[in-house]
Amino acid sequence: MLRLRCAVALARLTRSISRLFGRGGTALPGLVALRIDPGAIEKLVAGLREGVVVVTGTNGKTTTAKMIREMFTASGRRVLANRTGSNLARGLAAELAGAWRRGRIAADLAVFEIDEAAVRHLGPRLRPRVIVVTNLARDQLDRYGELVTTAGHVAAAVAASGTAVLSADDPMVAKLAADHNGPVAWFGAVPEIRAAMPDDRALHGVTASTPVGRIDALLTGVVAAGDGAAITVVVDGREVSVTLQVPGVYNGYNAAAALLAVARLGLDPVAAGSALATMAPAFGRGQVVDYRGRRVKVVLVKNPSGLNQAIRLLCDDPVARRVLIAINDSIADGRDVSWLWDASVESLAQTPHSFGAGGVRAADMALRFKYAGVEAWSEADGRIALDRLVDAAAPGDTVYLVPTYTAMLGFLELLLPGRSRDEVWS
Repeated sequence: MLRLRCAVALARLTRSISRLFGRGGTALPGLVALRIDPGAIEKLVAGLREGVVVVTGTNGKTTTAKMIREMFTASGRRVLANRTGSNLARGLAAELAGAWRRGRIAADLAVFEIDEAAVRHLGPRLRPRVIVVTNLARDQLDRYGELVTTAGHVAAAVAASGTAVLSADDPMVAKLAADHNGPVAWFGAVPEIRAAMPDDRALHGVTASTPVGRIDALLTGVVAAGDGAAITVVVDGREVSVTLQVPGVYNGYNAAAALLAVARLGLDPVAAGSALATMAPAFGRGQVVDYRGRRVKVVLVKNPSGLNQAIRLLCDDPVARRVLIAINDSIADGRDVSWLWDASVESLAQTPHSFGAGGVRAADMALRFKYAGVEAWSEADGRIALDRLVDAAAPGDTVYLVPTYTAMLGFLELLLPGRSRDEVWS
């Protein structure tokens, strides 16, 4: 216990010093805690009365985890979460240490989104009551390797969990149930909605397989509603209808997974679902930022499936918009940007929108536009590109900013200067 107390104290001191110098304090305090007590994570989560919920998968982790957190908070629980998206061991350790009060964690439960590679080791350490696997798709091949390797990482975490909440519409996720000894709960969508969100194999030309027979949370309706989407999900035979502040079929899937997770943890999904109507988007996940009199809608993309969903949003918008797709190739994005050629950029040629290419790999995106038959300007400097995007729009207009992860963080500093990531992401 003395080692743990020292680890927590020094981690908290590190966070205070880090924030004093304008840093976020989301990783370094965790590194300090784990250096002093390598078992800090296991010891700290043991004090959570209602345990841990883990959300992992390729796309949708941040939004799904936030949905679960919002529903539990609305029910009166104190919820600990890695709100800023620091989803490796050091990020979790930092959050846990920061929540330590008088010998215990000042929370009833924790909701953690966890990186698909890190979850292999963190799952057995956290022993979650529920693990949610959103989907599995090719992403950062230079880091994760082939998709079967990623599935193996996630399978190790599922095996160490209580209830597994899995996508019935993703064959690779569905396979995870075979080696799980605990309860399995399935979420999915009716066929016409499922067709709008193909699994990774379908993206690469393989015919989608038949989903599992029992769907515990079935997404039956998704209709655009302003900047968000009106959805209907049938959870254990009970209908939940809510208008989300985030758009798209993919967020309908995220909501179905979140509703099923809280239902398996004892919440009434109909009552809990009302909290989703007031949930603001996590930064970059459909959030709208007012900037110089224009509405900048930010849609994060990381891989072909994510870009295809953004393309679908653009294709469904009949009003001519200004659009900037900004591609970076930092480690957090993935060094290999060849995935741009797997996305259906050609569909954008049929829209009324005007396009620009930005980010470190602006030239690569511009080339992709060219071969797709889409006219586009190119600008690698983030500030110049953002100004060019909004200058081309009339005051009050909506423009789309479609960045990869580190490009998104750079635009965050331009769109919301002087605000910490904690304020933005919470």
